[in-house]
Amino acid sequence: MKNYKSILVATDFSEISKHAARRAVELAGFFKAQLVFVHVIEHFPEHLTHYQIAGEDMDPEEFLISKAGEDLKRLCAELGEGDAETVVRLTKHSAKNEVLDLVDERQIDLIVLGSHGHHRLTEMLAGSMATGIVRSAACDVFIIRRED
Repeated sequence: MKNYKSILVATDFSEISKHAARRAVELAGFFKAQLVFVHVIEHFPEHLTHYQIAGEDMDPEEFLISKAGEDLKRLCAELGEGDAETVVRLTKHSAKNEVLDLVDERQIDLIVLGSHGHHRLTEMLAGSMATGIVRSAACDVFIIRRED
C-alpha cells in the first residue's frame, strides 16, 4: 500500500464532507501524513441568507473568505486537528480546478472528499466536482459516501 505523506481534504461543510474529513483524519493518523483542508467559494452567491452576507462596511469577497476560514478552523478543531493547514480560495472558475491546482502546488498524494455536497442541482446539470476530480487528478482520490 502506498505511504501517503500529504492528504488534502476538500470540504463544503455539508454532513458528507464532514464525514469525509473524519475519515481523512483517520488516514492521516495511520500514515502519519500532513493534512491540508480546503474550501473553495466558486462564485459570489446571491441566494445567501442575511447572516452569510457582509455588512455595508465590509468587502463581500473578504467577508466570505474570512467566514470560510473561520469555519475551516472550527472544523479542524472539532476533529482534533487544530494545527492543520487550511486554505480558502475564491474563484470564478470551478472548485475542481482550484482543488487540482492546490494538489499540484502542495504535491498532495491523496485527495479525500465526499461523494456529493450542498449543490445537488448544479451537480446533476454540470457533473459533480467529485467526478471531475476523480477523472483529472494526478494523485489518488478517496471518495467517501454518506455515513450510515
